[in-house]
Amino acid sequence: MLTDATYPDEEVVTERERLVDHIQVAQSQPSHLARVALLKRMFVTHPYAVQTPGLDEVRAVEPAALRELHADRVRPAGSILVLVGDIDPEQAIDVAEKMLGGWSGVARDGDIPPAPALEPGPLLLVDRPGSVQSSLRIALPALTRTDPDYAALTLANLVFGGYFSSRWVENIREDKGYTYGSHSVIEHFAAGSSLVAAADVATGVTGPSLLETTYELGRIASLPPGEEELEQARRYALGTLRLGMSTQSGLAALATVYAGFGLRLDHLREHSARLASATREEVAAVAARHLAPSRAVTVVLGDAEQIEAQLTALTVVERSAQ
Repeated sequence: MLTDATYPDEEVVTERERLVDHIQVAQSQPSHLARVALLKRMFVTHPYAVQTPGLDEVRAVEPAALRELHADRVRPAGSILVLVGDIDPEQAIDVAEKMLGGWSGVARDGDIPPAPALEPGPLLLVDRPGSVQSSLRIALPALTRTDPDYAALTLANLVFGGYFSSRWVENIREDKGYTYGSHSVIEHFAAGSSLVAAADVATGVTGPSLLETTYELGRIASLPPGEEELEQARRYALGTLRLGMSTQSGLAALATVYAGFGLRLDHLREHSARLASATREEVAAVAARHLAPSRAVTVVLGDAEQIEAQLTALTVVERSAQ
C-alpha cells in the first residue's frame, strides 16, 4: 500500500461515488453545516477554511490523478513509522528495513501557511429555515502542545466545558435543560491551535443559551477556579491520559499524534508534570488571556426568523444565507 499502490479504476470509481454520497448526507446535517460556517469564519482564505471538497471536485477526480498524487506525496523522507507491542526493537527494525528498504524518494513540500489569528467580530447567523434547534459554535485562541502554559489552559478548558462535570454543562444542561449536551475541546492543527465550544439547543432558548455561555466564559476568564473544582479537573485530565495509554492501540494512537507534531512520548511526562503542578493562579491567568468572551468567534446556525431577535438583544449579528 505504501510502495506499490495501484488505485484500480473500478475501486476508485466506487470510492468516489461513496464519498459523493457521504458529502451529500453531511450537507443535510446541522452539525456539519455549523462546522463549515465556523471554519470559514475562523480561517477565511486559509486552507483550513475548507471542511469538505465540492461534489463536482470529487466527481472530477480520475484514478490517474490519485496515482500521481501518491507518487508525489507518499514518500519515506519525513515519514514516521510507529510500532507498539511486545517486540524486540532490533528485530522490528530489521523487518521494517526488509519490507520498506526499496521505498525511496522525497515528498513534495507540504508546508502549511500559519493559521491566521482569530478576529472577533459580529456573531455570524447562518439561516436554516424550519430548524427546530440552533447549533451554537464558538472558537477561541488556544496554545500549542509545547507551550509552557498549555497544561494550565487544558485545565481551564475542563473547568469551563471540557467534560461532563464542567461549569457550562452544569449550567445549560443540568440546571436549565437548554441542551442535551455541550462540549469544548482544544483542537490542534499543524499550523496552529484553537479552542472550540459546541452546543445544540432548542430554538426558543437560543438567546438564553448564548447568554449563559458568555457568562461562563466571563467567569472562567475573570475568577480563579475553586480548589476542589481544579483538583477534580486535574484528576480527570491525568486519568484520561493514563486510560488512553492503557491499551496497545491507545498508546500507538497517542505516539502517532505526538509524532505528527514532532514530539516523542517523553513529552507526556513533561505534560503530566505540568498538569499535576498547575496552580489556580496559573489557570486563571491563562484563562484571562484566552477564554475571555471578547476574544470569541461565534457562529449560530438556525431558523433566523425565530432566533435573530433573541441574538441581537445580546450582541451585534451579521446574517448569512446557508
